[in-house]
Amino acid sequence: MITASVAALLLTTGATSDRQEEVAISMSTRADSADSVLGGAEYTKLPETWELVYDIAMKPYIDDYKRCLGYGNLMFNGTANVERQHRARLTSCADVRVEAIALSNAALSRRGRTEKMPHADVEKAFDTLGYIHIQRGRNLDQQFQLHVRAMEERQRRYAEQIAARDSALQAEQSQSVDIPNAQN
Repeated sequence: MITASVAALLLTTGATSDRQEEVAISMSTRADSADSVLGGAEYTKLPETWELVYDIAMKPYIDDYKRCLGYGNLMFNGTANVERQHRARLTSCADVRVEAIALSNAALSRRGRTEKMPHADVEKAFDTLGYIHIQRGRNLDQQFQLHVRAMEERQRRYAEQIAARDSALQAEQSQSVDIPNAQN
């Protein structure tokens, strides 16, 4: 079983101007191989964690970009292609990203927080958000592939059990049973 946990932490500071309000989002995926039909070797050995830290003034623009990335329908057609679809959303949301970065930088400038969150860090926050989006798609693809392989393994085991049962029944039926003093 693969589990994902998302923790959001909102750090608010007092009225001092030298402190910065930040939002930190951390996501990690962890694999548990105890329930694995395939023995657990296929699961991720180490968890992967992403951290997205940004100034609270950027939150509306981060939310706009996240909303754009999440908009649309995923097409499941029996192949692992969610990562490709998530990558396509990055190009579809390129205009929203550029506008969100510009508005974030303007909001930070108005609040006098460009020293705490320079333009390069603002862009890095949006890059990280895009990277997390792609990794989520990749994770869904891996889960799909694991489920397919587990289903195939269960079917193989079932077929072996049926074959063993059928051969035992056939061997039992082929034996002749002699009953002494049986008269017809």
